[in-house]
Amino acid sequence: MTKIEIAKTIIDICHEDASFCFDIKGGDPQSFLSEITDDMPDRDFLFSVDKYLATFKVWGHLYFYKKQLRTYIGFHVRRYDNSLFVTHAEKELPFSKGDEIVAIDGLSIEKAAEKFDVFFDCDQPDRQGERWETVIANADVITVRSQRTFDYSVRTDINREMGEPSCVCKFLNKGCYYIKITNFFDEGDISSIVNYASKDITCTKNLIIDLRNNCGGSDTVFLPLLKFLLADDDIMCGKPIFTEEDDILYTERNANGRIKLYKEYLKSSTSDEVRKYIVERILEQTRNKGKGFLPAKPDEFLFPTSGTRYPKKVVVLTDYYCASSAESFVEIASRLRKATVIGRPTMGVNDYANLTYFDFGEYVLHYPTSRSRAIDSGKGTRGKGLQPDIYISWMPKHIFEDIDLSFAVNWLLKQ
Repeated sequence: MTKIEIAKTIIDICHEDASFCFDIKGGDPQSFLSEITDDMPDRDFLFSVDKYLATFKVWGHLYFYKKQLRTYIGFHVRRYDNSLFVTHAEKELPFSKGDEIVAIDGLSIEKAAEKFDVFFDCDQPDRQGERWETVIANADVITVRSQRTFDYSVRTDINREMGEPSCVCKFLNKGCYYIKITNFFDEGDISSIVNYASKDITCTKNLIIDLRNNCGGSDTVFLPLLKFLLADDDIMCGKPIFTEEDDILYTERNANGRIKLYKEYLKSSTSDEVRKYIVERILEQTRNKGKGFLPAKPDEFLFPTSGTRYPKKVVVLTDYYCASSAESFVEIASRLRKATVIGRPTMGVNDYANLTYFDFGEYVLHYPTSRSRAIDSGKGTRGKGLQPDIYISWMPKHIFEDIDLSFAVNWLLKQ
């Protein structure tokens, strides 16, 4: 497909297939199309699409990319006042965490926010880091304030390692066990965590589950972890997982995409319960293809999940970068007696969820197919996230000190 054809298809999907299509109008399609030419550079094309998708404000669950094209700038940022503070930087860069970016292509951060206001809404500024990284990836030069102030030419063409270990398990002290999980992609990974750590956790007074920077995955993957959050007299098997119901938009395009995704999940699944669940979802998509919005069958706990005597208390650490399935975990945890959520609000992406994708060949668009009924009662989380029980505001000091974790450990000692 040509770039113009791709852009037209994206408009169609956003107005006919994406589950926010009746709620959110988005930007002017003709204005978007006027920017697109078939011979425009990939970087400009991707940024034009990013700007159009940003008009829908469906952060995290609506995104577009080109296969095999590197777009990672090599560092992460968070805004504080009128600077972007570097929270992580790869070793080859001439700056490091804690340094400040004070201008983008000669514009102050305040002026850049005005120019690219489509990416920035009323959210707290520290909740916009990944959107600033999109703007920086399409800039030529940033001005960095370190021990000196200098300009750096932005590069995205370097083959860099991204991310961090998907899981860390350890004792913080003899009475507190710690698990950090950065995604819920792999069912086998979580099963391994549970098997590896279960004996230690169930003999320890306190547990901290760190879901900061957890980008999500599949809700079925985290279910084995829930037993640690349940009291020993809680029985959850067969009960609804979530308090709010969803509607699913079964267009032809959506059903075909979801069936393809479920078949991919089926190849890697090892649990009989999960495999049965996936097969049921495939049949459901096949049966309802083309029928529009229909109520979703409420998900239930798949496993014979009952609680454990220990741990007595569980803290779940959250932040804006806790998203999607990680937010689903937080939603469940917030209702359980053992659990306390500490940190900052989550990303707030699950009003529109259950992503599918459209493969254009060179490019891919991911978009949501379900809509939460919480929106109708004013309980949606878009732009707000799930609120923690105990809020800790972000500040540059967080870059060098794990303030959230220290607070959680001290808080547990007092319980």
